[in-house]
Amino acid sequence: MGKIQDLTLTDELHDIVQVGIIVEDMAKVRQGMLDVFGLVPDSEGDVVYKKCLYRGQTIDAPVRNAFYNYFNIQLEFLQPLGDQDTIWSDYLKMGQRSLHHVRFDVTNNDRVTAMMKEKGIEIWMQGESLVTPGCYFTYYDSLDKLGFIVEAVTRADCAGK
Repeated sequence: MGKIQDLTLTDELHDIVQVGIIVEDMAKVRQGMLDVFGLVPDSEGDVVYKKCLYRGQTIDAPVRNAFYNYFNIQLEFLQPLGDQDTIWSDYLKMGQRSLHHVRFDVTNNDRVTAMMKEKGIEIWMQGESLVTPGCYFTYYDSLDKLGFIVEAVTRADCAGK
């Protein structure tokens, strides 16, 4: 079974490059990844995403993360920090654990946002990449429709932002 339309989101969402997982206890996850897979994070730390758009408000979004570049995909574990409401703390408050988002690289974030809006899916949170300044990440509120959040990140050259 193939596509049923000429132009779909699959034309804009390129490779799946990351799976994001929300956790309450990063130390427990790190130990679990070591015990089960013999892996330590490729990178990790506490970061603050500055001036993010979150449900129409500008916020600073603190999070602890650990990245594992293995299994032909990046696993990103995220533990919300502090009292600031963020997409990550929202997830825990909703009783959600584990799979949070599937990240796609995109060329034109604005076009993806327009296509998502046509499907009734709004932006949940958006901000500037800490890995590639000038590029943006966008989390779409696709939880009700898909059971997970879609994240789009402009490709490294940030063409088409």
